Amino acid sequence: MKRTPVALLMTVLFSLSVMSSMPVHAQGPIDGQSWTLGWATDMDSTYIVEMDIDWDAEGEIVAYVENTRMTQLELDLTYEFDSWVPFTFSGPDTFSVAANGNETFSITFSSIDDDDAREYNPDNTSTLTIIAEEKVGDTSASTQELEGDVSVPRIFDLRPEVSLPDDSLHAGSWIEFSAQLVNSGNARDAVKQASVQFRSCPHLSMPGLEDLANTLVETTDAQNGKDTFVTLRLEASESQPNRVCEVTLTFTSEGDEASRSSTFEIEVMAVEVGDDTAPPSNSDDTNDSEHLSQESNTLPWIGGIELLMAFSLATLGRSEKQKN
Repeated sequence: MKRTPVALLMTVLFSLSVMSSMPVHAQGPIDGQSWTLGWATDMDSTYIVEMDIDWDAEGEIVAYVENTRMTQLELDLTYEFDSWVPFTFSGPDTFSVAANGNETFSITFSSIDDDDAREYNPDNTSTLTIIAEEKVGDTSASTQELEGDVSVPRIFDLRPEVSLPDDSLHAGSWIEFSAQLVNSGNARDAVKQASVQFRSCPHLSMPGLEDLANTLVETTDAQNGKDTFVTLRLEASESQPNRVCEVTLTFTSEGDEASRSSTFEIEVMAVEVGDDTAPPSNSDDTNDSEHLSQESNTLPWIGGIELLMAFSLATLGRSEKQKN
């Protein structure tokens, strides 16, 4: 059946009228959120970089990129901390994710100088920001950022350091000496318990040592910490014999409950026993005594019998006179 031009025109107009009444869905530009940057590592809380007493740092955090596009995604990555951190860090500078892919990449941490590591207070946190920039040729198409908090662990190393005086310790006496409470960790610590041990010298004592419990100790030579010194007293009883005594002073840390010691030696002099025999007389005194003895021997001596006879004669003579 052939249509006339008029009928054909009417058909076209009707079709256009129907199509105009239907909703039209226009296709917009590519959604910028068709790729996602996120954490594979749990970063809901602060990530603690591992660090030991030798200040060796080690750690790794992992991020992911999910690409829901039908084309490959090319990213440039940069990393920024909002403050100084006591470790080095590294991650990839560029990253590619295939269409409909999900890929991960790592940021690793390693050591720096030991003294610098102790300067970082573990109470602080530093925020790491990852900036991922989508590149289309030389043009930046879209950018996403990801943040996470990072810090270091508290490290404790509390021990005594003893400075002995030049004075000698004698039995029955005491001396005072200085001890520094050295905190070689990176956080404030305190003495939980202080004790002393004497090897082969049971007659020594250190009174008042227990009073050091709860003494606060700031970091030594780091973080502007102040040095902590105490004066201790070492006593020897009168029964202590001559002996070189080994003394071990121990502090227990409140931070990690570890006990660390310092050992030193000290010589104790026994009480000298006096001589029971009389000391020799002075030579001048002896000569004077001998001189006096010799002089007394030169004087005449009247014995008891001679004296009695003389007395009898005198009495007899007196009687004769009375008769006459």
